[in-house]
Formats: sequence, C-alpha cells, structure tokens
Amino acid sequence: MNDNRNYTPAGQPVTQPLYNGQPVYTAPQNPAPVQNPTPVYTYPPQGGNGAPVYAQPVQQPVYYAPVQPPKWADPARLEQKELRRAASRLSFATMTSLPIQVLWTTLATLILTVCGVNFMGPNTIGDFPPTAYYLISSIASFLSIVLPFSFFLFFGKRKLSDTVLVEKNGVLNSVLLVFAGLAVSVLMNIPANLISQLLEGAGLNGDANTADLLAMTPVQALTMFVSVVLVAPVTEEFAFRSVTTAVMRRWGDWPAVIFSALIFGMAHYSIQSLPVVLMAGFVMALLYVRTRNIWVNIFVHMLNNLLATLPIALEGLVGADAANIASNLLTYIVYGLGLVALVVLLIRNFTGHKVFRTPMQRGVPVRGKALWMFVNPGFICYYVLFVVMCIVTLYS
Repeated sequence: MNDNRNYTPAGQPVTQPLYNGQPVYTAPQNPAPVQNPTPVYTYPPQGGNGAPVYAQPVQQPVYYAPVQPPKWADPARLEQKELRRAASRLSFATMTSLPIQVLWTTLATLILTVCGVNFMGPNTIGDFPPTAYYLISSIASFLSIVLPFSFFLFFGKRKLSDTVLVEKNGVLNSVLLVFAGLAVSVLMNIPANLISQLLEGAGLNGDANTADLLAMTPVQALTMFVSVVLVAPVTEEFAFRSVTTAVMRRWGDWPAVIFSALIFGMAHYSIQSLPVVLMAGFVMALLYVRTRNIWVNIFVHMLNNLLATLPIALEGLVGADAANIASNLLTYIVYGLGLVALVVLLIRNFTGHKVFRTPMQRGVPVRGKALWMFVNPGFICYYVLFVVMCIVTLYS
C-alpha cells in the first residue's frame, strides 16, 4: 500500500499538498510568550483609527516612615541655644568695658605723671584734674564701649547697617518724638529719684551719675560737655540701643527693650543711680524699636545729659543760686515742650499721620524666653560683677 503522506518535523509546514491541495500546518510545541500587554480600548479611540492603546505599567509610590530629627537638631532647642548665646555674648561685651577702663586709666595716669601733672590739687575728679578727667573719659567711652561691641558685630558676622538703623520718620515727627521722649525720661526720673533716696537712706549710697562732676572754669565746662553731652550719648546709644536692641529683637521687641535697659543700667555699677539709669534706658530702648532711627535716641540722650550737667557748670561759673534758677527753668521748659509734643503727636496720629509705622513685633517664639535671656554664663558673670562693684563702691 502506497502512503502518499509526507512526514515533516513537528512544527514545520509540509511542502506538498496532501488533502485537496492544501498544506498542513502543525502547532508549535513550545509557544513563545506574548510580548505585547493586553490592549485597552478607549472611547473615543486615540489616533482616530480605533487602534488599541496599550496600558503602560504604573509605578507605585514608595512611602517612607518619617525620620525624627535628633535632639540637637530640634528647631525649638536651636532657637533657645541661639537666644542664650546672644544674651551671653552681649553681657560679656558689656563686662569688657570695665577692665578696658581700668587699663586706660592706669596708662593715662602714667602718661600724665611723666608730663608733670599735679594729682594732689583741691579740685580733682577721681584724682585727676577736671579737664584731664573729661578728656580721659571721652577716650575711655570709645575704647571701652565702642570697641567691644564692634568686635561683637565683626565676629558675629553682623552688618552695621542691620544694627544701626536710620529709617525716615519725617522731620516734624522726629523733632516731636525727641521732645516727647525727653519729657517722658524726665518724668520717669521722679519715681526713680525717690527710690534712689530710699536706697541712700538705707545706707546704699553709691555714686550717682553726676555726683562727682565738677566745672569751675569755662575750659572745664567745655570738656565736660564734650565728654558727657556729646561722646557718651553716641557711644552708649551705639552699644546699648543699636547693637543690643537690634540683636535681641529677633525674639521680640519687649524682650529687646527689657534686656537692653537692664544691662545699660547695670553698666554704671551703682545701686543709687540704677533706678534712674534703668528708667531712662527703658524709655530710649522703647523709642528706638518704634522709630528705628538712632538719631532720635542720640538727641534725646544728649538733651537729657545736658539737663543733668548744665546746673553743675552754672554752679561753678555763676554760683549755686543762679544754677538752681536755671535748673528749675529748664525743667519747666522741658515739661512744657514735651506736653505740647505729646498732644501734637496724638492729634497727628488720629488724623492719619502715623507716629510709629509698625507695631511692636512678637519675634521668634521661644519656650522659656525670659529664663534663657538671663540664665546664661555671660549674664550670670555680669550680675556677679555688678554686685561686687556696687559693694566696692559703697565702702570705697
């Protein structure tokens, strides 16, 4: 029997027709996997020809557990640390003024001794003739106050333009603020002087601000005005208002005002003068954070010191009676101008001319802000030095 079927390997078509002239195909033994994904039909069809759109694999998002920062990197703790560091360094800068004054006074004494200056005269201030004393004090104000705070700015990489603010407040508004600030400072001196008298009655009679000032000649009066009325306000406003207040304002205006006034009052190292200086420092610090213009503070400080020193100069030049009359007259004039300035400022404020452009700033919130401002190495050392110097002053 003849078998006309042709046998081929599996999976290959036959080359000759077997049945009705049609080739026979055999199925593949191992079919290959389908490479294309399952077609997804959309409506309307993309491409305009109804061609299937093949879905692409979707990358599932990966979720990570939140990482807790270490304690040393906690923002709240870092802000507390920054507050402690700033308050401590400002306190150390203020403390540095005392040894610089001692070194400069010692050096000046040696120089004047070599030059033959008589230190045993009847009218001396701290064993110095008045003229020499005022000139030495002028140089000491720069060396002991400006230099430490300038180094503070330099090593802290702080710009002078960010600390010494000179924002425009208007000429009329600035003049009114100067007289109003001066009147408020003088008014605040009344309760402060009462506290000083109580301290003096209790035996705590340290040196007052102007207790040792003396001016018997026009030259002495001129050098006293240069030292007390011109140099001291500029240097002290730079250190205690511009630098100190500007740095501490990061944590709010009120902490800056309180801290600035406190270290300014303690810098005089006198229990008797502490209430007076503390009140004046509070008024001027508050004025600075509201006006942001250091010149307003400088003029208020100058006029305040002028009122304190002018009777001393007049007493040495024209007598005690004329000095008392001039002092009382100046006090009434200051009160009158200050009252007028306050009324005008209130009227301008209600009529749309804002006295202060910005409200008091809250600053960066810090937990335990008042604690960290004063519980730090710098302020603790400064406080101990203040107490020691007050005790030395009482028994010297």
